[in-house]
Amino acid sequence: MPSIEKRQQRKRDGTLGSTTYRVRYRDPAGKSRSKTFKRQAQAAKFEATIKADLIRGEWHDPRLGRITFAEWVDNYMRDSDKRATTAARDWTVLRKHFLPALGQRRLDSITVLDVQHLVSEMKKHGLQPATVRTNFGVLKAVFSAAVQADLIPRSPCTGVRGVKSPSATRKQRKCLTAEQVAALAGAMPVDYRPMIYAGVLGLRWSEVAGLRVRHIDFLRRRMVVSETISEVDGRLQPADVKTESSRRELAVPSILLDMLAEHLAAMGRNNPDDYVFQAKSGGPVRYTNFRSRVWAPAIRATGLDGVTFHSLRHSAGGLMRQANVHTQLIQQRLGHASSRTTTDIYGWVPEDSDEAAAKALNDLIAESRGLNVSYEEEDQQPA
Repeated sequence: MPSIEKRQQRKRDGTLGSTTYRVRYRDPAGKSRSKTFKRQAQAAKFEATIKADLIRGEWHDPRLGRITFAEWVDNYMRDSDKRATTAARDWTVLRKHFLPALGQRRLDSITVLDVQHLVSEMKKHGLQPATVRTNFGVLKAVFSAAVQADLIPRSPCTGVRGVKSPSATRKQRKCLTAEQVAALAGAMPVDYRPMIYAGVLGLRWSEVAGLRVRHIDFLRRRMVVSETISEVDGRLQPADVKTESSRRELAVPSILLDMLAEHLAAMGRNNPDDYVFQAKSGGPVRYTNFRSRVWAPAIRATGLDGVTFHSLRHSAGGLMRQANVHTQLIQQRLGHASSRTTTDIYGWVPEDSDEAAAKALNDLIAESRGLNVSYEEEDQQPA
């Protein structure tokens, strides 16, 4: 256990000099350590803290926290197993919002107030609450890893001293009806039209771009989603799917299978490793080019302002719900790990479903009152 040793120095002339207090203790590995203070109260406080940390098993080597924030970020990002797109995003966030202010600071010197100040600065500069929360999440992960590595005893982002993330209001997502999907596909160049319906299957853009000929089984009428294409630092990279739940096999509507078969035959793509959809010059489709050269003109032509390719995925959930598909099956087809995500984010209820609910309630109430009035007739009755 820690102990305090009072020490009084002697001057050259032999007289007594200043008094210091040294706290001595052994770390969990049995190594002798000490720290000296000028005041007894400071030494007593340090002794109590060290004793409590040793008893709780929370002691850490204070010298480890002397690494700078920038040095730790380099170590953390180098050893992480993040997807390429996630790592690129995290580097962008760290370099833009956190490294300029914290890069040369010692890791153990960064406080809750420092982090709160950076969060406040992001809000002052007009970043959306969801963006602030995402950026803060990147920083929180960096400090959490530092705690796990025993570099610091606690994170300035978590616990009772942590920074509260700003709440974000749920954004109204654009979704399309079946008729709008058909109109959008009709406005696309012929060789890209099947992409629209692949999106309505619930595939993400990266999953559509990464679709290969071998992923489609025309005899079994199935499609395997197991590969993606993403753009990282200007380069296209094939990669695994986003999560294990994203790896899935889907039954494909016959109409889409016919479109895909016709598309592959017209393009002469019969090699199993060929990408189903390719750029004009060959190879996988780059999203930035597709968005400006193909998607934007089609959106203008159909008047579907604000609709993105991801809107097709959101629409898939609504269209399947309109077709009375069970929520768990919608979850499976969209590749969600949680049914709550499916319900909260993609649980769009079409307007005609709301009308059907009103009609059902009307019929129940009418029956209980011994009436025989249809929903439409009741709606036309004078007040």
